[in-house]
Amino acid sequence: MLGIDGLSYKFFMKCSASTLLTLLDTVFRGVVENRDLQHPAAAWASALSGRPVRLTGFLQEAPSLPILEEVRGVLINVPLTDPTAGLVRIRMDQSTGLEAEIGSVREAALEALEEGPAIVGLTALERLKSYDVCSAYRAIDKLVRDLVNATDSFILFSPYGHPLQQGSGFDPYGVYLATVPRPKEHETVKVWEIGELFRKIINKI
Repeated sequence: MLGIDGLSYKFFMKCSASTLLTLLDTVFRGVVENRDLQHPAAAWASALSGRPVRLTGFLQEAPSLPILEEVRGVLINVPLTDPTAGLVRIRMDQSTGLEAEIGSVREAALEALEEGPAIVGLTALERLKSYDVCSAYRAIDKLVRDLVNATDSFILFSPYGHPLQQGSGFDPYGVYLATVPRPKEHETVKVWEIGELFRKIINKI
């Protein structure tokens, strides 16, 4: 399970993100809709709880979450806390660049996937105030390729889309690409449904 805060479909073609474009045609796809839970801790806690969790700030420590306990997944860089929770921990500010975050996440995730499920976060699109969008998407595309090639089943999602102008939140529509279909074919995916979908994948393995 790979969650990329701020990832948006609209940049896949614009930035020639070849792996992401291929996934659009080869796995189940949908749109994550999230208007109210746009703090990263709220979005991720909801995804890993199976219900809406309303938070306005980061947690002091990663809590006991139902879906996380059931699937026994390894957390890697998940923004429930600040620094992020899991095997990779970075501050939710601009102190860690995109390439540094991706490098740490890639190494930890590939190692974790050899043993079992991994729940992986990537936060740069949300944290960094200024970056070249297409350079960022190409770097993310390579990470996605490496992680998808390392597993047979996955969920790639963004809990919300691209940051809106002037710090006014995020596009409420995020990405859903996975080897499991969304709950209702003609409806958007709610962020708290992500964990339940991940549980379905794990239970089939």
